[in-house]
Amino acid sequence: MAENNFIGEIVDFDFKGKGIVKLDGVPVFLDGGIIGDKVEFQITKKKKNFCNGKIIKIIKKSSKRVKSPCIYSKTCGGCDFLELDSEEELKWKVRDINNNLKKISGIDIEVSEIIQSEKLFEYRNNMQFQVKDGKIGLYEKNSRDITPIKKCLMQSKNANKVLEILWNFKHINKLKRIGIRTNYKDEVLLILVTKSEKVDIKSIIYELINSNVKSIYMNYNSGDKYHYSREFELIYGDQTLEEKLLDIKYEISPESFFQVNRLTTEKLYEKAIEYIEPKEEEKIYDLYCGVGSITLSVARYDAELIGIEIVEKAVEDARKNAENNNLEARFIAGASEDIIEKLKDEEKIYPDKIILDPPRKGLDESLANFLVENPVERIVYISCNPSTQARDLKILKEKYKIEKIAAVNLFPNTVHVETIAVLSKIQLDNHKTVEIEEDYISDINFSEVFTNN
Repeated sequence: MAENNFIGEIVDFDFKGKGIVKLDGVPVFLDGGIIGDKVEFQITKKKKNFCNGKIIKIIKKSSKRVKSPCIYSKTCGGCDFLELDSEEELKWKVRDINNNLKKISGIDIEVSEIIQSEKLFEYRNNMQFQVKDGKIGLYEKNSRDITPIKKCLMQSKNANKVLEILWNFKHINKLKRIGIRTNYKDEVLLILVTKSEKVDIKSIIYELINSNVKSIYMNYNSGDKYHYSREFELIYGDQTLEEKLLDIKYEISPESFFQVNRLTTEKLYEKAIEYIEPKEEEKIYDLYCGVGSITLSVARYDAELIGIEIVEKAVEDARKNAENNNLEARFIAGASEDIIEKLKDEEKIYPDKIILDPPRKGLDESLANFLVENPVERIVYISCNPSTQARDLKILKEKYKIEKIAAVNLFPNTVHVETIAVLSKIQLDNHKTVEIEEDYISDINFSEVFTNN
């Protein structure tokens, strides 16, 4: 063994899926390892409280390790756990959620229910591929370099047909990014991203149409901070793609948020409906509602629904979705923290229950504080980031009891997981308090008290 090499056993993963070994009590983060692997490694960067390193070789493979079905998994950053047994993946995700709840929110509660994905592969209905030097691929781990990908196991067979066509596109060098969205019929909405110029696709248009492409958009994006800019141009086909969840149909625009795993999202929404317990004429808010998929699923139970979403185009789609499905719901464009306060102050409306489904960054702090100052009967908080959810629960627990947490494996083979937390308003039982005080007083010997004084 080289002088600067070390040997250790991987004992955990971090939030990015890196393996963790301990060196004299200091955590070292390594790419490519599995819990239980005994590895030889080097330190590549030292920090104050941790180190980064790289694996030189695996001395003894973990019993939790499996053979990856993907030929790109050694370099591609798209999946984290292709070499980890799927049952062990679920166990780790649950353990990570529980650790977040304990360490961040200080709540003595653990995951009570686990919902596995309907599919472990071919489940993604939305992917973005990078284009560089005429090659199409996905970013490598912790890098802006790409691994060329000709077939991705996470998207549908039809989406991979479209990817194959684009690999042979003579103007591929003019593109910087490609978005492929599919629906329950395996129809495709294709997004071609350039810096500024429109790209001629005549040479491949018929191949794309024969591969079930229903819409093609150009997106003009000179920056790299976001996948897409707001500047979309329809160059072929329908403006939207039809999607379906729980027998409700949705119109999806290229920029609209929609869960990437349709079949397991149905399980997620069924569980959210069970937890929110919608009743006729109850006022229920769906904050961060997107195209209204949760809103309309709950609206079928005759509650009074208001969906709030910051993306105006998604709100337009949500309103169309309500109309097309003959469901009643009100949708408002704006930041959830602003609109909920505006409805309370200006329209004197406040909900009985709230559904939260924020982005990875979690709740805006002002919204969390508003919900503490104005508690509702019940909150169902759906999250794709257990650590930011735990941070928010730490604030909300001041006025809410966290009743239960469920884990939904919406993103198999990755470090990501969806959670559903159920919160109920803490009730102050004044009658019980008086009875306790009276019982306490009746046990006191007042003559003895006065004598001793």
